[in-house]
Amino acid sequence: MWSVCEKSVESTFSEARGRLGSAETLLVTTHSRPDGDGLGAMAALCRSGRAAGKTVHMLLLDEIPRRYEFLFAEGTPAGVSRFETLSHAADAIVILDTCVISQLDGIGDKLPGVSKKVIVVDHHATVDRIGAVQWVDTSAAATGVMVGELLEALGWPVDVRSAEALIAAAASDTGWFQFANTDGRCMRLVAKWLDKGVRPDKLYRRLYQNARVNRLKLLSHILADMELHCDGRLAVMTVRREDFAATGASADETENLVNASLEIGTVETAIMLVENAENIRVSLRSRDVVDVATIAEMFGGGGHKRAAGMRIIDSIDVVKDKLINICAKALDEGR
Repeated sequence: MWSVCEKSVESTFSEARGRLGSAETLLVTTHSRPDGDGLGAMAALCRSGRAAGKTVHMLLLDEIPRRYEFLFAEGTPAGVSRFETLSHAADAIVILDTCVISQLDGIGDKLPGVSKKVIVVDHHATVDRIGAVQWVDTSAAATGVMVGELLEALGWPVDVRSAEALIAAAASDTGWFQFANTDGRCMRLVAKWLDKGVRPDKLYRRLYQNARVNRLKLLSHILADMELHCDGRLAVMTVRREDFAATGASADETENLVNASLEIGTVETAIMLVENAENIRVSLRSRDVVDVATIAEMFGGGGHKRAAGMRIIDSIDVVKDKLINICAKALDEGR
């Protein structure tokens, strides 16, 4: 694992700004199973880059979750099969919201050949060496915040659509500005973006009040089978393949469902396991005590102290038992 402290945040910011400013053609992507932060940051960077006269291509490793489709009304990003062609033509390849090879399915093995072009913009603590420039700022509430700062420094235009995408990014990683990572740095930028003409009520409805009934049916299944351990301090939610079949929900509709268990006052740490055909996807959340990024790293994943995740190839029940034991110990030790 590469150390974030190898270069200062300020110097890598300057390098990223310089590389983006001088590049004529950009290729922008984010991690597999993209979320609101990665997608919002991508949409804003691409739109502003094009307004600044750059040629900008977008590439996604997975399908866009339904709730974020509105961010890409002007055209669907290219798929993995276009990476080699687009990366060859690009002056800079921008990877947003991850610095971990295992989260770049389909292109991770190709990055060494183009690493001199790669610029990483990320705020997670788990870091691999994948690019020539890696601006990693773990103090940022969201990658969207970092992209907003880049756009300001570059002087690239930010219109209402770009501003909306940036607010969507920041809102995604702060729980609509409820989580502890929400800070003045984030909110000062959000105020500027709102001044561009973004309607927060309309954006909230698009993001959080636009679900299919299938998602709510799935949540009902999950909550009915939720387990509480450690005197109610640990919540465990399990989504099995038969739950998808029974409700008609899709895998992308599980995003942020883990947060529902945090509505219980006693819950300090939450686990959600989702059974897919290829693996078990795990989401971890914590209020104050447990560093879930450290737990995720034990299984090859990563993230933040209070929100992390990983993918594991194993039986869902085996994974669940392992995580319950690890989290219970962490809760007992207060770490």
